Amino acid sequence: MPDEVLFLIFQKLNTVELLSSLADVNQRFHRLTFDRLLIRDLNMTTITNINSFYDQNCLMDLNVVLRICKNILPQIHSQVQKLTVEQDSMKEILRAGNYPQLYSLSLINCEEEILYQ
Repeated sequence: MPDEVLFLIFQKLNTVELLSSLADVNQRFHRLTFDRLLIRDLNMTTITNINSFYDQNCLMDLNVVLRICKNILPQIHSQVQKLTVEQDSMKEILRAGNYPQLYSLSLINCEEEILYQ
């Protein structure tokens, strides 16, 4: 399948799921999943529940978040422009790298006390 077709398919999928599941398949997938157009907007709050008949979204497992923070964010942090995080994983994600291109940070389900910290 041509790269262009794969890229169009990848654009329809959740970027974080792509990075965590396809980036290490082979060099071609790694190159496509790490494309700057895909990784500029990261939603680190939900993933698709593959056990659900209706493809419902659920909160991201902390182990998945930690793996992404350790293995993926250090490689892409400088290209992320929009980032969506939730309270339980916010600290790990923000500490995973410097985000010089970041212009939008969305905080989901955060308590007021946490925001002041």
